[in-house]
Amino acid sequence: MLDELEIAIKERIQERYDILAELYSIWFSASESAVVPKSAFYQTEHIEKHRAITYLLDRKYIVADSVEIDVDMVAITITPDGIDFYEQGYLSGKAKGFQVVSDIKNMEQ
Repeated sequence: MLDELEIAIKERIQERYDILAELYSIWFSASESAVVPKSAFYQTEHIEKHRAITYLLDRKYIVADSVEIDVDMVAITITPDGIDFYEQGYLSGKAKGFQVVSDIKNMEQ
């Protein structure tokens, strides 16, 4: 049985994979970047998501650039390292960690 810290770690890992999954999907579809309001991207209300974004930026798995035509927007792009990290995680099953956590939480209830 997983302890609370292990569950929290898996949820944090999943948060990072979820962000990368969205950017990965965007990269291989219509455009290479997600353009979002800076206030939504750099927000601190959801601290786990904020720290996940900071981690991904620090690891250079994503980049964020200001949009020249609209200073209130930011373009977020997955990098080649981010693509490799996401694909390796997905193929190894690590990117599906939240399902494991969900299953365990449901069993405990």
